[in-house]
Amino acid sequence: MDEAAKRYGKVIHHATIGGEELYSFKKNGFDIEVHFHEGKIDRIRYGKESGEKLTPEEIDTLLKANNGGRPMKEKVPYFWIGKDVNAACHKSGGIWRLRVETKAYEQRLIEARQRGLNDHRKRFEPNPHTGLNGF
Repeated sequence: MDEAAKRYGKVIHHATIGGEELYSFKKNGFDIEVHFHEGKIDRIRYGKESGEKLTPEEIDTLLKANNGGRPMKEKVPYFWIGKDVNAACHKSGGIWRLRVETKAYEQRLIEARQRGLNDHRKRFEPNPHTGLNGF
């Protein structure tokens, strides 16, 4: 957390969701959300306070800052791959955001979705007692 506060300034909001820490900051016209897993930053979302699309220069600066000073490779439009992180720029709820996620964060998302899908599938497997799906 100290690293994030040093980099982004005063914490605007803090929440604990599912045992994981989420901090919000405002700096230089940007809203910044920082997600922690086991005490380490594993996801950052940047958005302009105005909601406008980030410029290519802003994106490049943020990508380098989150990839050890090295540029990331744009795989497809608005999706970049770095050494240990991936990034994507998208519009959500009328606001443009750049999200940077560690590969470990993405793997946890995949696993959580798979568990959820498996839980969902179980609800529709035949019940051996009734022979009915989902009952």
